[in-house]
Amino acid sequence: GALSLAINRHEINEVLFFGFAIEGANAVLPASPLFKKEYETAWSRFDLKAANKLLDEMGLAKRNSQGYRLLPDGREMEILVEITGENGEYGDVLSLVEDTWRKIGIRLFRKVYRREVLRRRVFSGETMMSMWQGLDNGLPTPDMSPEDLAPTHQIHLQWPKWGQYRETGGKVGEKVDMPMAKKLLELNDQWDQAKTTAERRRIWHDMLAIFTNQVYTIGTVSGVEQPVVVSTRLHNVPTDGVYNWDPGAHFGIYEPDRFWLDPAPGASKPAQRASSNAAGD
Repeated sequence: GALSLAINRHEINEVLFFGFAIEGANAVLPASPLFKKEYETAWSRFDLKAANKLLDEMGLAKRNSQGYRLLPDGREMEILVEITGENGEYGDVLSLVEDTWRKIGIRLFRKVYRREVLRRRVFSGETMMSMWQGLDNGLPTPDMSPEDLAPTHQIHLQWPKWGQYRETGGKVGEKVDMPMAKKLLELNDQWDQAKTTAERRRIWHDMLAIFTNQVYTIGTVSGVEQPVVVSTRLHNVPTDGVYNWDPGAHFGIYEPDRFWLDPAPGASKPAQRASSNAAGD
């Protein structure tokens, strides 16, 4: 919670995303029927005073001459965040976070790996903290699985060992040992057995409340606009759409076979059947 409060999301939004992103926790987007403002704002205000107070109360009040907090064994409080080099925005965001975390006495370092190397490190438990995209599905309905809110898969980088344990039936990984994380697994199993949409909706809200208030992941901004370059010859592409891996496989949700191309200059006229498809049959 303290680390999340010490992130200036408005600065990140204005500096890197021209103010078009949504500032808040890692939660569902406003267009989802499960959206509640309290999920978006959970631990996401910029409040250095509150962050410092929380860290002091944890017994980390002692600092060195540079202002960095000291751990009980005398070491500086340092956090190493591991990222991939394929997305330059990650490094830019961390540069801004580094500045504000310094104001609560925490030194942030970053290290860049290839995607497959980073995943291996996370899965093996070597990584202290990593940076990745938020929830795969920001637009869920009650009838879509909430499994991404529970430690169900090792690909969830915030709890890979718990995910391994779940995926392998206890053969690999570590058993969940935190009460609220256990509760998320129980609720996920209840969702699997739920018989009505109303019951599934209730479970979703219970899980979202736990997930955002426990801050298993620290959200920064979401809903970032994704420009897509489209040829002027390509038709039936939506002006505004959902660009997301799950659900939809990015453009897959729009059934690309319903797009069509005008013939290139100098090409022969398309067959009548193609013209019929172009009209929307």
